Amino acid sequence: MLRQLICGLKTIRFFLLTFLLFHFFTFFYGQTTISYPLYLSAAGNPNDYRLFANGGGWDGFWYVGYNRVWIEKIVIPKNFSDYKKIFIGAKLGRMKSKQVYNGLVVYSTAGVIISHGKATLDKEAIPGDIFMAVSSTPSWKKSNWGFLTTTKDIPFEGDNELALEQVGESRWFWTEVRSDEINFGGENYITLWSTSAYLTDSSNSPIIAAAWGNKDANSFINDEIKGRPPHNFSTTTLKSPLTVFEPAIAIKFVPELSQNITVGLMGITDGEKLTEKKVIYASVLANEIQKVWLEISQDNKIWKKHSLISYTSPYMFSLNPKKLSVDIGYENKKRAASAIFIRVCATDIWENTGKSPSVKIFIVDKQ
Repeated sequence: MLRQLICGLKTIRFFLLTFLLFHFFTFFYGQTTISYPLYLSAAGNPNDYRLFANGGGWDGFWYVGYNRVWIEKIVIPKNFSDYKKIFIGAKLGRMKSKQVYNGLVVYSTAGVIISHGKATLDKEAIPGDIFMAVSSTPSWKKSNWGFLTTTKDIPFEGDNELALEQVGESRWFWTEVRSDEINFGGENYITLWSTSAYLTDSSNSPIIAAAWGNKDANSFINDEIKGRPPHNFSTTTLKSPLTVFEPAIAIKFVPELSQNITVGLMGITDGEKLTEKKVIYASVLANEIQKVWLEISQDNKIWKKHSLISYTSPYMFSLNPKKLSVDIGYENKKRAASAIFIRVCATDIWENTGKSPSVKIFIVDKQ
C-alpha cells in the first residue's frame, strides 16, 4: 500500500512538472510549435555544401567575380506562394586579402602608386560587392538585382606568411526577393556575380562552396560577362553546364513568424573609457539565432558594423582603439577624448532583427 502511494505521488509530481513546463514555455514563447524556413537547393541539404570554400587546398577555380556569373535552375512548387518572405542565397568563403598600410599613399603624375606608406601586420579584404537575382528565364533586369554581401564580411582564405583573424568556415548569405519575382509552379533561374572589377579570378575573389552533383545539369557558368548577368537570353547564356559538382546556391522560404529578439549589453571590461582593447559582453534571448555583430556610430543615427560576425555564443566582442580609429577617422593622437556609440545586433533564421540599446563610450589617448 505504501509503495503504491509513493508511486502515485511520483506520478502526480511528474504530471504536475510536465504541466508547469508546458505552460511556462507556452507563456514564454507564445506558442508550442515553431514553423521553420524551408530550403530548396540542388543538393537537397544546405549543410552538404562543404567543398572548395572551406580552409585551403584546391578551390576548383570556383570563384565569384566580375567576369563570371553562376546560374542555378530550381523548380518551385506552386503551393509555396503561401510563404511570407523569400530569400535567395549563396555560401561563400576563402575571400582574398591585401596588406594594410599606415600613412598616405603617394602617386606619380601618371597616377601610379609610388609608396603605400608603412606596412602593418593587418590585412583587409580586396574590396568588392556580390549580387544575386532571380528570374523565370535566363535573363535578368537590373531592377531585380539584390545586394548579397560586401567582400569584407566573407571569411578569409588563410595566409602562409601572416596570421589572419578572419579565416574561417564558409557561410551562407541571403538577400530578400519579392514574391512576384518567383515563378511558382515552374522554372526559376538564380544568378550570382560581382560588380567589382577587382574580382577576376580565384587569386583575388571569394570562392563559392560546392556539393557533389549528378548527371542532371541544373547549374551553369557563364564567363562572358562584365559586371552584370545577361539581360537578354542567347545560346551562350547556359553554354557551360555543371554535373560533377553543384554550386551552393539556394532559395529560402520563410513562414510568418515574428519573434522579439532581446539584445542587451551586459558590460564592458575596465569601464567605458577606451584606453586599450575592451571586451563587450552581450546577451541575446530568442529562438534560433543566426548571427550577432557589433556596430558603432558617431552620432547615434548612422551605424557601421565594426566586428566580425559571431555565429555562436558567447557573444563577446573586442574593441581595438587602432582599428576603431580607422573606422571613425580618429587618427590625431593629440585630440581630446572622442565619444562614440556602440550597440549589438542579432538576426534569427526567420530574418527577424533585434538591436540593443546604444551605449556611449569615449576614445581616450593612453598617457
